[in-house]
Amino acid sequence: MPPGTAPAPRTSRRAGTAGHHRTVLPNGLRVVTQEMPLARSVAIGLFVGVGSRHEQGAHAGLSHMLEHLVFKGTQRFPAPGDLSEAVEGCGGSVNASTDRELTVYSAKVPAGALRIGLDVVSQMVLRPLLRRSDLAAEKPVIVDEIRMYEDSPGDHVFSLFDALLFGRHPLGREIAGTPGSVRRATRPGVVGHWRSWYRPEHLVLAAAGATSHEEILAAAGSWFADGAEWLSEVEAPPDPELAPVTPRPAQAGAVSVGHRRLAQGNLCLGMPGVSRLDPDRWALDLLGALLGDGMSSRLFLELRERRSLTYDVSTFAATYSDCGTFGVHAGFDPDQADQVIGAILEQLQRVVQDPVPAVELDRARAYTRGRLELRMEDTAAVAAWLGTGESLLPRILTVEEVVERLEAVTPDDITRVARRFARPDQARLALLGPFRSRRRFERLLPA
Repeated sequence: MPPGTAPAPRTSRRAGTAGHHRTVLPNGLRVVTQEMPLARSVAIGLFVGVGSRHEQGAHAGLSHMLEHLVFKGTQRFPAPGDLSEAVEGCGGSVNASTDRELTVYSAKVPAGALRIGLDVVSQMVLRPLLRRSDLAAEKPVIVDEIRMYEDSPGDHVFSLFDALLFGRHPLGREIAGTPGSVRRATRPGVVGHWRSWYRPEHLVLAAAGATSHEEILAAAGSWFADGAEWLSEVEAPPDPELAPVTPRPAQAGAVSVGHRRLAQGNLCLGMPGVSRLDPDRWALDLLGALLGDGMSSRLFLELRERRSLTYDVSTFAATYSDCGTFGVHAGFDPDQADQVIGAILEQLQRVVQDPVPAVELDRARAYTRGRLELRMEDTAAVAAWLGTGESLLPRILTVEEVVERLEAVTPDDITRVARRFARPDQARLALLGPFRSRRRFERLLPA
């Protein structure tokens, strides 16, 4: 390579009916796109490879706080509301979200407003002002958000379950931190977090809809060409820790009770689940579907339709780089707590003990496949699929590949996975409602 010549981008294309294009720019930014010829919109996402599990205890909530602060002002959109006005002025939408291992900035715009969507998303990630006054103004807003989720029993019980299962590990904390950690946050801490993570090598740009790979690449290249001098002024700190410590889950049979004077009780009865790369994740997805996803699932039919024990019951699952969760959520009359727990345990024991009929597995498979295929008609869903896959997996899977994995699951696989992840004697239980003691609930769980 001659002196002064920049390395060429590395480009590839994933073959198949759901093909996408992928390019790695010389600075490390990964760009993944999928053209959807019949779409009239473009969805754009910038995925940052950091979330709440990467935060030290003293900095709990920084990823979420930074996500809030970028809306207060950027170099090109300095006033609060400027970003939203630019996107909404063309009929589009702009949003951001923080999870355990990712922070995502996204926009969806009509095809003719692609430049606006790209500009807004890049400004949020690469050009935030992060003013001290904005930090002070946003702290009470974030505290109110935390309290909002705490005041929602159906949401807060999941936080109690995570805290029970993962303890003091970051996966056991609220993504937004605590009111105390939010109030203690400093501008140097926020800026340091941004400097550590919001760099090209930790970013994925994903786009789907009425656009081309070349169009997105041209825009991404100009971001850093225009801002090279500005970026050079940002001193790069040491590389952040990319392999967080794997948590040690709480002992089976553990119970946590959150006392609230509520008319309804809520529970999460669950266990450790699978990591994203575990080959059993596809069988576990189908197990979750046949147990508690939809009105024809076992838990819904048994607890709601036959026994009238609950209005809302469903399975849940989360997958991380090295671990996961799997379980059942239900809302119920507090006076029927024992019956609800007993009925859930009965259904778990049934799927562990008795082979799943092939027709029932086929129904769960068709339901799961159909939900996936319907979702992928939306440009925002496709962009999220690309960005999440590129950020968190060794490579992006096509929908066809996922369907193949689901089709390969057999009734024996369901039984084997149920015995690994759904055994009642492996359950942990978190409850929220007018309950004062754990002891009565500990006695309900198998030893």
